[in-house]
Amino acid sequence: MDRKEKMKTDNTIKKFLNKKSFLKHRLNKEVLEEGIAYIPCYVQNMEDIICKYSIRDCVSLNSEFSDYITDFIECIPTKYPIVLEIYGSKFTEDQKKIIVDTITSDGDYELGKIIQENRHHRLVFGEMVIGTVISGILLALIGKYLDDIPQEFFYVLFWLFADSFVRYIFIERGDYRDQRIGAGRIASIKVEFIEDEDNSLCLSQQ
Repeated sequence: MDRKEKMKTDNTIKKFLNKKSFLKHRLNKEVLEEGIAYIPCYVQNMEDIICKYSIRDCVSLNSEFSDYITDFIECIPTKYPIVLEIYGSKFTEDQKKIIVDTITSDGDYELGKIIQENRHHRLVFGEMVIGTVISGILLALIGKYLDDIPQEFFYVLFWLFADSFVRYIFIERGDYRDQRIGAGRIASIKVEFIEDEDNSLCLSQQ
């Protein structure tokens, strides 16, 4: 790569690094309205929402539909309550109940998994604290009284425990909080059904 090509590449990279996001503008324009976040979603039948492998009394969401909601929620500030607007087909009252109940139960299920995983992480965290303290004590004793014992293994052990301890405090706890809030928002989401008999709002029909 000659000098001119390298300068061109550097300028391109700098352009990408300086590119600004207009996420807030888009949210204010398309999603947020009078203190409420509206998530619009167009569906043509139940299979767009409910997993086609579901049976009555054992129903789950279509993964693509679930990902769509989750991606939206991750961008919406937590202070806004969320309303999911389902446009498209006319659903019976029974179908509407199934959809609302499934969205709520899937959120509850995800929340339960997150809480269970955090219990495990807290148990590991407790073990890391004990391990950090014990290995630190051993290092101090070896350095002071047992000079003939190699310290390298205990240094590695100490930093291993300390690294896990710090990672949980500063990273995993924050991730857990965000995941729990996200699942809780899905479980408490309000659903509204808006019929579109002539498919005028369906992008794929335009």
